[in-house]
Amino acid sequence: MKNLIVIIVSIFLFASCEEKNTIEVIPNYDEIYLPLNKLDETPKLIKGDEKSISEKIGEEVKKSNLTDIKLDYNLMLDENGNVKKVEVVRSPDIKFTNLAVKEFENWKFLPGKKDGKAVKSQYRWYFNQSLSELDINPNEFSIYAEVMPEIVGGLNSLQEKITYPEIAKRAGIEGKVYVLAFIDENGDVAAAKVIKGIGAGCDEEALNAVKNTKFTPARDKGKNVKVQVSVPIYFKL
Repeated sequence: MKNLIVIIVSIFLFASCEEKNTIEVIPNYDEIYLPLNKLDETPKLIKGDEKSISEKIGEEVKKSNLTDIKLDYNLMLDENGNVKKVEVVRSPDIKFTNLAVKEFENWKFLPGKKDGKAVKSQYRWYFNQSLSELDINPNEFSIYAEVMPEIVGGLNSLQEKITYPEIAKRAGIEGKVYVLAFIDENGDVAAAKVIKGIGAGCDEEALNAVKNTKFTPARDKGKNVKVQVSVPIYFKL
């Protein structure tokens, strides 16, 4: 009888081992979708608006009464420049991811290239808003005025202040950094914060450049007023 029990238990254990594994094994996406530092030509967004998605998320942040939020998504692109997968690197709430993915669905890229051939590749998208660190009250700065501020000397004068970080060059990182600037009645930058970055030192470089930029004052109803504006900084190798 004891031997029969041992045999039954052995059969049960063997059958259990034969059951299909229910744990999904995630592939190494760096081998399927090449990261930027393995490409000869990085993907270029040709359809879609990064500023628009940042503004929509910014509105959702306000509705949620948040002051600090960081989002980080890794987009997997096919050989035709279509977004096929989105890896959530960081997101505090699924509603922000749903909002972002809805925008990503309509994005189109010039595909990344390796050895002259279009390949599957990756594209990193960040959003960073941390208004709690500012020394001003953001609510005192309007988002619209009859005459909005302009960079003295134009956007080119701002770009000339930028030094491309070496780490970003080595990694082949390109893109746009969006800086939210709070402009006072004199056209000075009272505070600034990166709301969409690309990392590798580019965010800090863009932020410092904006902080040291002079604007023409915004005007509304004949008076100089405080406003907030989103400033795009381009990083291209």
